[in-house]
Amino acid sequence: MKRYIKWIPEKKSNTIFLPESIIEEREVIPRRMILQVGIWKQEVEVEIHSSIPENTVGLSSAIKLPFQLPEHLPYKIEMKGRKLHLGPVIAFMAFKEERDITPESLNAYKDYLSSYSDIRGLIYICAANRIHSSAQTVEGYYYDPAAKEDETPWKYVFFPYPDVIYRKIDVKKPVYDQVISKIGENMFNSYLFNQWELWQWLSPYPYLREHLPYTQQLENVQSLDHMLSLYGEVYLKPIETKNEKGLFKVDQTCGGYRFVDKSAEERCFHSQEEAAEFLNSLITHEDYLIQQAVSAMRYGDHRLDFRVILQKNSSKHWNCSGIIARLGDKTEITANFDRSGIFLTGKEALRKVFQMNEREVFLKEQEMIDLCVSACKTLDKCGGNYADLAIDMIIDENLKVWLIEIHPLYDHQLLLYSIKDKEMYLKVVAAPFEYAKSLAGFS
Repeated sequence: MKRYIKWIPEKKSNTIFLPESIIEEREVIPRRMILQVGIWKQEVEVEIHSSIPENTVGLSSAIKLPFQLPEHLPYKIEMKGRKLHLGPVIAFMAFKEERDITPESLNAYKDYLSSYSDIRGLIYICAANRIHSSAQTVEGYYYDPAAKEDETPWKYVFFPYPDVIYRKIDVKKPVYDQVISKIGENMFNSYLFNQWELWQWLSPYPYLREHLPYTQQLENVQSLDHMLSLYGEVYLKPIETKNEKGLFKVDQTCGGYRFVDKSAEERCFHSQEEAAEFLNSLITHEDYLIQQAVSAMRYGDHRLDFRVILQKNSSKHWNCSGIIARLGDKTEITANFDRSGIFLTGKEALRKVFQMNEREVFLKEQEMIDLCVSACKTLDKCGGNYADLAIDMIIDENLKVWLIEIHPLYDHQLLLYSIKDKEMYLKVVAAPFEYAKSLAGFS
């Protein structure tokens, strides 16, 4: 049931008022309860009042809240023991700085609230630098569907520290540490792992390791030689950064060491000493890993890559929200899900490139999904709480599936620009809030 809050003139600073109908829902109504809004809690006295409408929770006007609570929004309540939880309160951390927030940037997230009527409660958008952990408040904006035409629908308010934070941007470590100390696992897509950590977390499990390109840290030219002797060609990737300029594919087809960068420019070093000097120039500035190069199936001059969108649902289970495929430029040396290339649905790609029938398409997609679910469950155990991930995969000419990368902060808009599937897009952007509601403790 929708519940609205109403401020009741009352001198007592710790009183809430509940409708008589609530007695029918519970055998015993405690006369002192813990009122919770976000992580804020206060013990209050409870009065059952005949004048309170069935869909209303009355709050004494003398209660001093350290935040604002929009009273025209529909809330839910969860009553367990002596706790009365009013919410859910969900923060969508979509910006790094307050200065990045404009009416246009807020409107870009309007579709994310398309399932609000099912979630209810207080959902607000905020910047990382406006989360005040010591005061347990957050400055941000909520969407007011009842706003007049000449008013902005985005209302700026000091909000309660939330039940749940949905993280969509990178944040500085002090902010991350403060948030984790306050709400722990209730921030999802929490820890941003790098490629080396991904390998360390997933590779101990035989089923997953079979589908991962072998990876080790780049220490010197000897470690490069060792990997080249095993696999013939390898990738060199920066561990911490997404610096595509630092990405190289390396083989020994030029009578020495051939390095091919992201823009397909080649450098050939004819001696181990020359290659060692170049490698040292790389690893002096940042740590690198060496990864087995696996060849994606090609369609004409195009390499084929897949992206699987995996999200947790309201039951807190991993679920596939969609699979898209991209035919990239022939010069590309690795997957690159930007907005260039030729995009298809996963099914279309399997039919077109691999000449699969419907049964084969179903089985191959299910194989990909099962692998992704297993990987994501492992991430939950090893790294943090995740609920919205994009997994980049390839299928080689022998139909083997390879897991290449996992992205917690991927581009939702790609679904609109690539396969122009508005239905899938709305499903994907709304799903994290269904999960957030469940994570907050609301059924």
